[in-house]
Amino acid sequence: MSLLFFIIVGSVLTSTSLISAASKSGFLNGAFTRSLAGGSTAIVSSNFLVGYTNLESFISASFNGSLGFSGYVFIGGLAALLLTWVSNLYNYQVLVK
Repeated sequence: MSLLFFIIVGSVLTSTSLISAASKSGFLNGAFTRSLAGGSTAIVSSNFLVGYTNLESFISASFNGSLGFSGYVFIGGLAALLLTWVSNLYNYQVLVK
């Protein structure tokens, strides 16, 4: 794996931890601040995925059926991971109180 991948994943996890700590301390109580934090997280993550062409092309090939059944298994697993992540964010109220 590339060193850039570890740096980006580490920075995303660090920023999520910082936002969670700020939320617990009451810093992110305003709706504007919460929407700003969520919007900036979405922009950063989408720019990362667009810039990381190997991952994007692999996901596109899987979704289009170019990789056959294993591509569909990958898309199903990715969807399950995303649903679990959203469920955890909702159940544990990490960003929104």
